[in-house]
Amino acid sequence: MKLEINPAYANLTDFVTSVPERFERNEGTVIYKGRNEIRVFEVDGEKINVKRYHKPFIINRIIYTFFRPSKARRAFVYARSLLAKGINTPEPIACIIINKTGLISDSYFISKHVDCERNMYEFGSGGIEGREHIIAALAVFTAKMHEQGILHRDYSPGNILFGIDNGEAEFCVVDINRMRFGKVSVSAGCRNFARLWGQKPFFELLASKYAEARGADSAYCVRTVLKARERFWRRYAMKRPLPFAFDEAACDAHNLSVSVILSTYNQPDYLEKVLWGYEAQTDRRFEVIIADDGSDRNTRDRIEALRPQLSFPIKHVWQPDDGFRKCAILNKAIVEAAADYLLFSDGDCVPRHDFVAIHLKYREKRRFLSGGYFKLDGVISAALTKEDILAGICHSVKWLKSKGLMDSIKNNKLTSFGWKEWFLNIITTTRATWNGHNASGWRSDIIAANGFDERMRYGGEDREFGERLVNAGIRGKQIRYSAICLHLEHSRSYISDADLALNKQIRQETKQNHSVSTNYGIVGSGL
Repeated sequence: MKLEINPAYANLTDFVTSVPERFERNEGTVIYKGRNEIRVFEVDGEKINVKRYHKPFIINRIIYTFFRPSKARRAFVYARSLLAKGINTPEPIACIIINKTGLISDSYFISKHVDCERNMYEFGSGGIEGREHIIAALAVFTAKMHEQGILHRDYSPGNILFGIDNGEAEFCVVDINRMRFGKVSVSAGCRNFARLWGQKPFFELLASKYAEARGADSAYCVRTVLKARERFWRRYAMKRPLPFAFDEAACDAHNLSVSVILSTYNQPDYLEKVLWGYEAQTDRRFEVIIADDGSDRNTRDRIEALRPQLSFPIKHVWQPDDGFRKCAILNKAIVEAAADYLLFSDGDCVPRHDFVAIHLKYREKRRFLSGGYFKLDGVISAALTKEDILAGICHSVKWLKSKGLMDSIKNNKLTSFGWKEWFLNIITTTRATWNGHNASGWRSDIIAANGFDERMRYGGEDREFGERLVNAGIRGKQIRYSAICLHLEHSRSYISDADLALNKQIRQETKQNHSVSTNYGIVGSGL
């Protein structure tokens, strides 16, 4: 055991050396337990915090043993540096490093306990009225850190504690093992706020006060902070649901911006998984219309059982079972849609958490959006659970590989964002066609095309509809690598050679006649 103790606390040497044994005996009060564990001990009337870091993976054990200080030692050293520069952080007492078989195993950081009951999590919801002084004080405190050449690389809500003394907010930073010392530019300083929780007014005020404290341009700081915030949380949302309301308006299901139309037929288990996917969406300004092509009672019962558990409105539009009539039920769903923008997918396509947000972000007048899908095999499809979907891990390549997914260039669909996403959307040879599993467009354009041609059966029915949009000047926009859904595997017993031939003939007529509408759609169907 390697021990390093602050000389000012030499009287606590006996306690410090006993810390590993005390953890083994489950002594102290646990105040946090996750990847790491924090316990509070009372020693000679003083509260002492002890943080035990999780045991590193083998590569990191080698790195922390031979090439880089451990997290515990960095926290101990950094705390003394921060305090010397006038930045409040819990006063360090000691750090302990335990090696086993020549490599680091366990490590502990021991510090004085700070009684700050409040942290920045409280700004994740609600307005800023009455709390403006706290935000302004945070901006000044952060600017002071940055001017001192200190950048907290995990500047998240739980790591910024504060209290109010005589009406003034005083701050204390914790979890300081990830710090950078050196010049901090205004741009880098603005990006440092990206992990915080709060609505747009919170960040606008924070950025403007930060600019004032550093003598920088306010408009520039606001733009930089908001851009960094959006980028960070969008990446976060690709892997898991957002822990707070990124945009209060976007979480108001009654403020409808899009009607999501899901086609289904006798797949209640898959439909349930898909609905949990929409429950986890970062943008909640949608309703779901289930276009049911003749399912039996099981689907209706499942929807009714789920309805009270879901936060968005659901409409169940049903027609009797008379063979594959997806186009007809989609037209009925279009009529029921309340929003001006419609997003079409299937009841076997589980959306990623940013699915709706991406479609809303990229929508344009005189355009429709063409997304793609990532196909799963039957084993992984069956293994998918509600918990996997709500936690967001089901769209992780690492998780999918643990369930049997093989390496493939197609896996890029799940790992692309930012410049990579943009680049792959640009260079893909796949045309931006209307895909029934992942496409969206303006309701007015869809009505003008008279919806889907109800003569068509399975095979190209979605493409024919999109071709009429293109003939009318409504061009497709590729978001194949932006809006992602998982396609669950199932059989297709309704495929018919005769139907495929009929569909091919109708598509040829649409192309030859440059048709922009159909006589067999929402209005005037001759069927």
